[in-house]
Amino acid sequence: MSPSPMFSLIYTYDGVYGGEIARTAVPVITERPVDLTGNSRLAEFIDVTSGSHAVGFDVNEVGPKGRLSVFYNPNLASMPDNSSDRSYSGTGQTGYGAEPASGYSIGYSVNPGPVTLRAGITKIDHKANSTAKDATSKTLGVTFAQAPFAIGAQRTQNEGGKSLYTNLNFLEDTVDTFAATFAASKEVSVGVMYSELERKGPGIAANSAGAPIVKGPDLKVVQLTVAYNLGPVVISGAYEDAKNRAVANAPTVSGNDSQTAKLKVKANF
Repeated sequence: MSPSPMFSLIYTYDGVYGGEIARTAVPVITERPVDLTGNSRLAEFIDVTSGSHAVGFDVNEVGPKGRLSVFYNPNLASMPDNSSDRSYSGTGQTGYGAEPASGYSIGYSVNPGPVTLRAGITKIDHKANSTAKDATSKTLGVTFAQAPFAIGAQRTQNEGGKSLYTNLNFLEDTVDTFAATFAASKEVSVGVMYSELERKGPGIAANSAGAPIVKGPDLKVVQLTVAYNLGPVVISGAYEDAKNRAVANAPTVSGNDSQTAKLKVKANF
């Protein structure tokens, strides 16, 4: 519902609202760093709208081409096919994502001239038990675009997660990403991204509540992309080199490296 051109009241399922409008604040050619191959083990900004029901509002023209997005999810942990307004003990939910939680997320984007600034913050209140670790996610990024170039940098900090951790068993992530793109012609674009993740969490050999918190070696990821636009068909190639990848939800591991090549063809109808 839009009472005015500047203000909208919104219900969404799996929409890009709240802090998610700042999730990728650097220029990319195809997918964002986490999705380029899905193999790097990079972390990204935590939101409350992905794969979930949420309500909130957007305010436009808050600054030059500005957008403020505020969203709240009262039943964050309920899976889409098992949602309930009852107390947790009466829902019968089980499995991943079943722990009860609620959260809010705020995002802001502004575009003064060739510079675009994006910022986001998310707070999630886990209610499963007295040792549940609430999650906090913050991100800030800037992009400078002057055809045919664009460059950008972004920092994201996560404490806890969308799924449940305890106060003695959780991850702290800091991710820095630097990216640049170049439109070589109307059809051909190339891009490069470098990301570094600093992760703290329970030791790999004792990944359980009460395990000592340790810091793994920094995960370093280099990603190269090229895309050729033929109009309705886009052909893209990507190469990713990831060093010191994590093992599941644990600190990164020295020497756990991967190299991934990807070729993608997309047809638009």
